[in-house]
Amino acid sequence: MPRTCTVCSHEHRDAIEDAFLASTPKRRIASQYGVTERAVRYHLKEHLPKLLAMARDAERSARADSLLDRLEALQADTKVVLDEVRETENYGARLGAIREMRRNLELIGEVTKELDRTPTLNLHLNPEWLRIETTIVTTLERFPEAKEAVVGALKELPNGSA
Repeated sequence: MPRTCTVCSHEHRDAIEDAFLASTPKRRIASQYGVTERAVRYHLKEHLPKLLAMARDAERSARADSLLDRLEALQADTKVVLDEVRETENYGARLGAIREMRRNLELIGEVTKELDRTPTLNLHLNPEWLRIETTIVTTLERFPEAKEAVVGALKELPNGSA
């Protein structure tokens, strides 16, 4: 049965971790909180990095939520402006408000990951790749087993076209 980390189960765990983060020597932390220096070293090596990673992820998530909240508030303000100019004949203001709403929606989509602007390369549709693929398969005509293996491997690729 695995042993429980004495620092994780210590009533002053947060204080121990705060002391380490404040650059207090491990020996001093151990003596101050009645644990062994080895237990402090083990905890800091095995458990603190996971906690710091979770804290970092939580902070990033909070920042994204904050940005999203601000973008949504900006979108609401922009909609108010659009509603105000919608009934006028000021077409420039209308189009400007529409443009801003579109930009806001694009940003919101990027923040929420609903809009992915990562370029996609469809190599199997690229004429140069098709020429290379054809050249490989044609060259392998003299080696039927190798050709069969290569064609089979190409077909197993996503969107394989051989």
